[in-house]
Amino acid sequence: MPGTIPEVDLEAWRKASGADRAPVAAELDAALRSTGMFLVSGHGVPQAVINDFRATAKRFFALRKEVKAQYAIEAAYDGGWLEMHPPGGVGVPVREGEEAPSAPDLHESFYVGPGLRTGDEQRDRFNYPANRWPVELPELRAAADAYTTHMLRVVQAVNEVLAVTLGLPEDFFTSRARMATWTQNASWYPSYSSIGEVARGQFRNGPHTDLGTVTLLSRQRGVGGLQAWNKADGWFSPPYRPDLLVVNLGDLMELWTDGRWRALKHRVLPPSPVAPDEELLSLVFFFETDPDTLIEPLAAPVGGGRGLSPAYARRTVLEKLGVTPDSFLGV
Repeated sequence: MPGTIPEVDLEAWRKASGADRAPVAAELDAALRSTGMFLVSGHGVPQAVINDFRATAKRFFALRKEVKAQYAIEAAYDGGWLEMHPPGGVGVPVREGEEAPSAPDLHESFYVGPGLRTGDEQRDRFNYPANRWPVELPELRAAADAYTTHMLRVVQAVNEVLAVTLGLPEDFFTSRARMATWTQNASWYPSYSSIGEVARGQFRNGPHTDLGTVTLLSRQRGVGGLQAWNKADGWFSPPYRPDLLVVNLGDLMELWTDGRWRALKHRVLPPSPVAPDEELLSLVFFFETDPDTLIEPLAAPVGGGRGLSPAYARRTVLEKLGVTPDSFLGV
């Protein structure tokens, strides 16, 4: 079957012996080498929490444009509202020779982050920008906080699975993510009928890879939905169940494993006249690591042997967003 994507039951993994984990890890490793994606069940995120955040975010996107514009992001790393923006995300390159789309992506997003404070105002500006909560919809903050509390728990469990799969200490990644940078994104994909026309080469979200270590995605099934890519199969639609979370590997994890694992190339198809009233809303949790972490590619045989150069985590992300923060971050 093309594009086979494994499922990892986090609760079963937690209880399993090393012998029982071995075949799961082998299947996971193969998928991450070829594609960079897997699915997780047993994550313990209540469906009511997911539904509440999705419904509340949709109410935000339904606000008048002039209201949402009060919360427009002011920099690539900022929090707040982002109107339909250029293909592939801000500063994210298309991979494997993929031709870049020529028209803006067809979605809006609202971004929140950890909002941590270290006492260094300049560093916090780049690492932990302040969140911007709409006063017109105060319940959005409560819904987002409830959801991201679960995402922080789940991503640590995922990081433990990844470390064990590599044959590393279980806390290899989690010990480097005590003050991690992350972004929670709610992305709304409007319907074909509301847009009126889709330009050639236009997507809801153009082909790209994510910038961090791992991404946790709660998605909705749709005609104009998510597609993943690998060399063997090309573009394909991954399996869907409403109770599953999707895990995408990002650029930082490809670097960390020295190319053993690949950052997932993916896209969201354009809205289709076949389903003219279809709207989708994805909840996307982009996780990185502690901002000052020096990511040193793992040596073979654990690493992939590509000879990639070490890089500081947050600086690498910001540079891909077109930011040069050396004078602020000091790394």
